[in-house]
Amino acid sequence: MFGGEYDVRTATTLSEARRMLTEHPADIVISDQSMPEIKGTDFLSEVATTHPSSYRVLLTGSIHLGGVISEVGSGLIQLFIPKPWTEQDMRQMLERAGVHIAQHSKAH
Repeated sequence: MFGGEYDVRTATTLSEARRMLTEHPADIVISDQSMPEIKGTDFLSEVATTHPSSYRVLLTGSIHLGGVISEVGSGLIQLFIPKPWTEQDMRQMLERAGVHIAQHSKAH
């Protein structure tokens, strides 16, 4: 959906995602909470450590909101988007991430 506007890369396994981020760090990392090998919150926590400048977004269909709120509050996840999401939801997230990235690149 956004491939014409952004450099979109996808991974289907945890090892592929880790390798991809090592080889080509991403400005924005979007993870689903339900993944076969790891929870999205755990993966994004890992990304926060290994790639702290990446804007981290969690997609979720059903989750205990208390856990997500604490992850967002701690800064491990900058935004969560409930499923089903719309194109407008994603565009708003990309705009918000762009502002965040621009602000942090000026600070460094």
